[in-house]
This record gives sequence, C-alpha cells and structure tokens, in this order.
Amino acid sequence: MKVTYLHHSGFAVETETKILLFDYYTQGGRFCYFDPAAHAGKDIFVFVSHFHEDHFDRRILDWAGQSGVRYIFSKDVHPGADFTGEKLVVRPHASYEFGGIHIETLRSNDEGVAFFVEVDGKNIYHAGDLNWWHWNGESDAFNRDIARSYTEEVDKLKGRRIDVAFIPVDLRLEDKYYWAADYFMEEIGAEAMFPMHFWGKFGVCRMLEEKGYGTKVMDIRGKNQKFLLPWNADF
Repeated sequence: MKVTYLHHSGFAVETETKILLFDYYTQGGRFCYFDPAAHAGKDIFVFVSHFHEDHFDRRILDWAGQSGVRYIFSKDVHPGADFTGEKLVVRPHASYEFGGIHIETLRSNDEGVAFFVEVDGKNIYHAGDLNWWHWNGESDAFNRDIARSYTEEVDKLKGRRIDVAFIPVDLRLEDKYYWAADYFMEEIGAEAMFPMHFWGKFGVCRMLEEKGYGTKVMDIRGKNQKFLLPWNADF
C-alpha cells in the first residue's frame, strides 16, 4: 500500500487497484492535496465518517460524476438534494459490499461512524472521531461513559488482522491524548498505526514512539507526506 497523510484526519490509501480517501479536509481550501484526475484507471472511494467540517469538506462533492469516483457517507452527512454522485449511505454496526470492497462500521462516540475496510487483501481501520475522549475536568460519570463507549466499540474488532489503523491522538486531551491509541494497539493491534486529529502538532508522533510501539507508529512530519507499506513492498 501507499499511504499519504493529507491534513488533520485525511488520508489517501492506494492499493493495487483502488484508492480510498478518508475524511478529506482542506481547511477552507488551504490544503488541497488530492486530485482524482491524477489517478485515472483506479477506482476512488471517498469516505466521510461524519458531518463535522474538519471531516466533511464539501469540495469533495465537486468530483461527483468523474470516472471511477464513489462516495461512502455516514447517514448524518447530507451532500444536498442536487448531488448526483454514486454513493453508499452507511449506519453504525452494519456491513456492506460496494464497488468491490467490503465495509463494516462501528458507532462513533462523537458523531457518525468508524470504518473497517477490506480491499485487495488488506484490512484498513479509520476511526473517524471514535476516540477515548477523556477530558480532564469533566465529571467521573462522563469519563466513565466515554471509556465504556470507546472500548466496547473497539472490542468488536478483536480477532481481526489490521494492516493499517488511523487513530485520533488529540493533545487537547492533555495527558490522556494517547489512551485511544494505547488501547487499540494493546487489544487489537496493527502493522502500521497512523496518528491523526492532532491539529498540526506533528511532535505527537515521536511522543507515541516513546510509548513502546516503535516502528509501528508512523512518524508523520508534514502534510502530503507519503509512506510505502510494508517498507520492502514492490509497488
């Protein structure tokens, strides 16, 4: 696989025959790193985990009708009555076959869904905003509910092989920023884990490396950075 970190929680994953684009976000057009026309000959699947603007950039709708472009929208995402693109609308705790890929969803404890995708023999997890949102200063009851909602959802992936996982590590959570990634890697595991939703604070990747996951944590250092997985792949 080729994985490109775009911006915020946005990634492009290229397999042998397809491209998966997750939660593309240009921040008002400042960071436009993906052009479907540059990938002619490959089917492109545009995933939107929920309606928040930092996960659903309406510029993706301009690609509707381009050859090979399909959309996967969480049911809370509304592209508009005039949208004519090929789309699949998904709900939590469901599975779908769409355009030659297999999709399963988890329920986010924020909005929308998280995605588990099987494509070209690879298993990919994108959390969207499913996260261990433990806020210092919130009530114990709130934080207990967050812990339960996160772990119960992630536990549904136990026994799955995950090649690539994209997981929020939001430093606004202060010393709890890594709890979601830590639980996921301990209980589920992934060959490669990409931090996301870190609001441009790239140093969080090195902070996670110190937690003991070593080379499994991808060291993102800038927007539009590309990774080839595994490192010895002939692609």
